Amino acid sequence: SIREALVMSLVSFIGPKPNLLDTNNINPPMRLEVSQPILDYADIAKLRNISAHTGGKFKSRELNICYPVAWGKEGIEARLASLCAKAVDAVKSGHNILIISDRKADAEQVAIPALLASSAIHQHLVSKGLRTSAGLVVETGSARETHHFALLAGYGAEAIHPYLAMQTLAEMAGELPGAPSPEKAIANFQKALGKGLLKVMSKMGISTYMSYC
Repeated sequence: SIREALVMSLVSFIGPKPNLLDTNNINPPMRLEVSQPILDYADIAKLRNISAHTGGKFKSRELNICYPVAWGKEGIEARLASLCAKAVDAVKSGHNILIISDRKADAEQVAIPALLASSAIHQHLVSKGLRTSAGLVVETGSARETHHFALLAGYGAEAIHPYLAMQTLAEMAGELPGAPSPEKAIANFQKALGKGLLKVMSKMGISTYMSYC
């Protein structure tokens, strides 16, 4: 990945995808470009309020992938069906960025594994012919290692916000060698994950992050 750096890229585009077969399309859909797919707190906050930042050209909708513990073992299947239906409704109502989030997990709410929820929503939108109309962003506490992020990319995540890993690093920053600031510790984490993703991709062949989405 170091040798092939010139022909590899972590750039990701969030939002609706243009029709590659329409050579006469002079106004393709707008998309957000990020230099690498690991989002920090400021990035995810902007995405949540993206409509105000872009004059309504982008609209985001959060999909909560948690369900009540009281639902028992049938809860996950019921919640997945509900999530898929909500994703379709959101896209049809004009939302072009979907944020798949397990941030609301607590003692009463259990989170569906982010990989399973992302896969279900991605595949359902594909089956309905709507996947190219919206971008998927995953906000999860379960992603920590490079492999976790690589898998989420392969299951359709155009960007990922690992809030728990970043929160942990921010709290540990003072104890780390050299005592970096919380912001610097998070930036180092993003950089390390980027290098790790490039290394994973280089094992598969020269490529870009978007090709795996």
